[in-house]
Parts: sequence; C-alpha cells; structure tokens
Amino acid sequence: MIDLASIEGRHRGQRCAVLGGGPTLIDDLKAVRPKLLRDGYWIGVNQHALLLRLDYIVYQDKEIYPLIKGHAPVVSHHKDACDIWSGICPDFGFSGGTATWIAGFMGFDEIYICGCDNYMTSRRYWHSKNGDLRLDEGISNIQAWVKVRDYMKHPERVKVASGCLTQVFQSI
Repeated sequence: MIDLASIEGRHRGQRCAVLGGGPTLIDDLKAVRPKLLRDGYWIGVNQHALLLRLDYIVYQDKEIYPLIKGHAPVVSHHKDACDIWSGICPDFGFSGGTATWIAGFMGFDEIYICGCDNYMTSRRYWHSKNGDLRLDEGISNIQAWVKVRDYMKHPERVKVASGCLTQVFQSI
C-alpha cells in the first residue's frame, strides 16, 4: 500500500477528470474528452465510471470496495481496502470532494469535474431512473464543496463542466 503523502505532486504538469456519478456525467464527458483524449488521467468516484478505463478510483463507503477492487488503483481512507491510503486527506464526508482534493494534492495542473451535480437534479445518478433522489444530509449542500475548495492549495486549477458547482469553481 502507498501512502498518499508520499506521492504529493506526482502528476505535476498533467491534467485529469474527476468522474462523479451524477446525471450530467455523459454530457460533461463529451465536453472534456477533447482536452483529455491523448494525455489525460481519469479518476473515477466510487463505481460510477467503471465503464471507462480509469487511472484511479476514489471511494469512502467501505461497501463499495468489492465493486471497484482490481479495476484501477483504489484510493481510500480504509487502510485495509485500498492501494493508496488517503490518510492525509481531510474528511469531507463524500467521495467526489475527496477525489477532487486528492487530484489537487497529486499536483494535476488541470482538474475537470464531471458528473458532480450535488444531488440537485431530477435523479441521483446517471444510471438512476427519473425521480430517484434519496438525498443524504449534508452532501447536497453547496457548502460541502466550498470546504473542499478552501482546503485545496490551488483551487484555481479546478474547472467544472456544468451545474451548480460553477458557484464554487470556474466553468470550463
């Protein structure tokens, strides 16, 4: 297992996309794909982007681990269920914010957030049926993302493809 603290800045000069599971993921991917096609990295959040060849997967809820194990290097605060231990990362309480902070910590110069709709659309995930929201307390609050931004060394490197997170980070 690798300690995240030991790979700070590993991807300096490179770009990545953080791929959440929100309904806008498909359209957001179309917007950022030309920027990442040849030399970009793909960071999946939980199991939502396993259809793609990912470079990393970030998760927080331990029951997700059996779904993602073996697809790409797994980053988590669960020492017994990861390839890269994220111990240095603040606990934001949700995987999308954690993945974004980790991308910044690893030094990516350009970070594109895709499919992170903050549970504020007509369905919870891109693969959910309409009307399936089941919101969790706290994570649908835009302030959770403000906290992520405020803990980052270089939040100006983060760009958002669409949605409410344009209130927190720059648009593409």
